[in-house]
Amino acid sequence: MNKNFYSIDDISQIVGEQKHTIRFWESRISKLKVIRTQSGHRLYDYENLLLVKKIKYLLDVRKLTLEGVNNHLSKSKLKKYLNNDNIHTELKDLLRILKNSK
Repeated sequence: MNKNFYSIDDISQIVGEQKHTIRFWESRISKLKVIRTQSGHRLYDYENLLLVKKIKYLLDVRKLTLEGVNNHLSKSKLKKYLNNDNIHTELKDLLRILKNSK
């Protein structure tokens, strides 16, 4: 299934989760932002599909709570940010400047 957008029916079938559960996750998981049509229908892009799959994994396999899922997703973004080479270079430069200012 190679589409630009997926309906909640598509997501429900692909992930194997009830539609009302996915809608509930939308209200509780801050990273899960869906697009709405003018008529109010939900549209999920590919990144949302992957995120819903990850949420299901974290809840079912890792046994996290919804709060735990939110924390995990926030930390993942922080780790990705901190692993950025530019950040390491900037931090090293800042540390060098601080050491030289003593």
